[in-house]
Amino acid sequence: MILVTGATGNIGSELVKLLVAKGLPVRVISRDEKKVSHLDPAVERVIGDRHDPSVVRKAVRGADKVFMLAIVFDKNHEADRLLIEEAKQAGTGHIVMVSSHAVALEGNLIGRLHREKEELIEQSGVPWTVLHPGGFMSNSLQWAEVIKSQSKVFNPMGKGKTAPISPYDIAAVAAVGLTSSGHEGKTYGLTGAESLSNSEQVEILSKVIGKPIECVDIPVEVAAERAIASGLPEVL
Repeated sequence: MILVTGATGNIGSELVKLLVAKGLPVRVISRDEKKVSHLDPAVERVIGDRHDPSVVRKAVRGADKVFMLAIVFDKNHEADRLLIEEAKQAGTGHIVMVSSHAVALEGNLIGRLHREKEELIEQSGVPWTVLHPGGFMSNSLQWAEVIKSQSKVFNPMGKGKTAPISPYDIAAVAAVGLTSSGHEGKTYGLTGAESLSNSEQVEILSKVIGKPIECVDIPVEVAAERAIASGLPEVL
């Protein structure tokens, strides 16, 4: 049995499909039953909060492997600590966790928080594999509304480049880690095939949708104000 957390997200939902296609027994944990109602009928569902020990205990019982999508902004790391501890007590043989490439960036808050999650696993004694993806291709979907309304994308990154990766590809790597041996105790950096600036990504999108899109450079401070206004935690 493979337990998948974050099964309603971009990575977890793809991972569930891949594992089911392999004919493997899959279990998911979700607070909202409606959000997992569309999953394959073969998928076992545990409904409840990851902060509830009884729910987590039920979820890990009999699970040989666990896919863990870390909850970054979680007071005292309680949900992730609980999952790791209960997995250990249940005799889980392997945890595969999606972390972030930002752990290598000194002074980066996201990186520090993810590193703390990694330390929880490393100290648990449960065999682990950690994935360090870079930026997600799907993050460009946040541009959709302003492209529709203004035919623009506002860019605080200047000419800086990343190699965005598809959540599907991250899920595919996680599936390999969960279903084959030799990955225990290893950390894998994951990127897309091509390093692109935001303006280059916008140029590609423009060609694909057949609509001119202007990439407008803006100060980082302005982008931060807009992000906070949209609900992003101010601590970022």
